[in-house]
Amino acid sequence: MPDPTQLTQPDEALRQTRAIEEAGDLRQLLTRIADRLTGNLPSAAMRDVNRLSYARQYAEAEHGYGTDRARAVERALLRQMPRLDDRTITRGEYALLLRTRAGRPTHAERVAELHRQADEEYTAARPREGQARAALLYARIDGNASAASAR
Repeated sequence: MPDPTQLTQPDEALRQTRAIEEAGDLRQLLTRIADRLTGNLPSAAMRDVNRLSYARQYAEAEHGYGTDRARAVERALLRQMPRLDDRTITRGEYALLLRTRAGRPTHAERVAELHRQADEEYTAARPREGQARAALLYARIDGNASAASAR
């Protein structure tokens, strides 16, 4: 019987992708790819095969040839790099698209920001320990005063 706490393959891939996105690795790689596109034949046509090649090349250069981490980074990069399908676009124009994507927060960063905001709102909404003690003290005083006046 398999261990119920063992992560499945999709769970592990999702965990790795989120870890990569949280580390900011994708933004840096997207910016480096955009730099290469603008520095090398920016007016030439960009093709989908170039997109696939750059994603693999930069992921492997960063994380090693054929490693699990490199494959996870490559998949995450390809999700961030817009598909070309049959569009005609230059390498320089595609670099602008990549820079736009690199400037936007990733999904993991947006989720982390929402968690941070919720934590701040929760902390601000709940009474502080000192405020709670003061409220309890005032309630006791008021209760004692009410009990004494009822006698």
